Amino acid sequence: MSVYIVKSKGEKVHFNPDKIRQALIRAGARPETIKHVIDRVTAKVKEGMTTRVVYRIVGSELRKEDRCIAHRYNLRKGLLKLGPAGFIFEKYVASILEAYGYDAVVPKDEIKGACVVHEVDGIAKRNKSIVLIEAKFRNKFEDTVTLKDAMSTWARYQDLQAGAKKGFCPAFNEVWIVTNGQFSDRAQQFSDCKGLRTVGWNSKVHSLAKMVDHEALYPITVLDELKQWELDAFTDHGYLLCRQVAKKDPILLAKSIGIPQQQATRIVRDCKDIVRVK
Repeated sequence: MSVYIVKSKGEKVHFNPDKIRQALIRAGARPETIKHVIDRVTAKVKEGMTTRVVYRIVGSELRKEDRCIAHRYNLRKGLLKLGPAGFIFEKYVASILEAYGYDAVVPKDEIKGACVVHEVDGIAKRNKSIVLIEAKFRNKFEDTVTLKDAMSTWARYQDLQAGAKKGFCPAFNEVWIVTNGQFSDRAQQFSDCKGLRTVGWNSKVHSLAKMVDHEALYPITVLDELKQWELDAFTDHGYLLCRQVAKKDPILLAKSIGIPQQQATRIVRDCKDIVRVK
């Protein structure tokens, strides 16, 4: 008999173990681990249970099998910790693009367009591409980038392009919206029409999750045990990615962050496991 679970907005859907399987494959779990976790989670799922609770159960069962994969599975929750204001998310997006060969920055100052000055979330350059980045952080995974968001981004892009002709700003020739959420159908339709690149959590063409997984660009926030002040200290020192921390000497890391050496050693070890560094 099928079991219905409840999504965050109240919609009832069939519990589908295959969605868990795909998420675990994405995280790099072994076949036997996937089978064990799905069997245990399926036995615990009850009628009317929320997807949030199911997600927690999966994480709990996965930690019993493979702590490293549990951290990688924690990506979605880790991205939510990059808020709430979104500035850390902007820096994280720049770090991702750096790993893909872009020269990416979060501008400190506003940039002048033809009509007004604009607060720009990011600029990325590679070869002849100069990309305007609009980072849309969402406090809930299910929240969307709307048509209004897409249209305002396009208007900003046009004003900056006009400003470039007057020598006010860089000559942007691409515009991206990057979000940890999703895009509404109308926002996607408008973006496709205008040639605006949309990078969302699990977008079909440009998936943020796949970009992260492909290059192991997991944020330090996937480590559940870190306290908020510790996360703040890591980000203040520019350590946004686990693969950055994996290269650090634990003794020096402990001194710079202000944490015990034993904890720093464990964090470096976990980050190495997460990004598969020996």
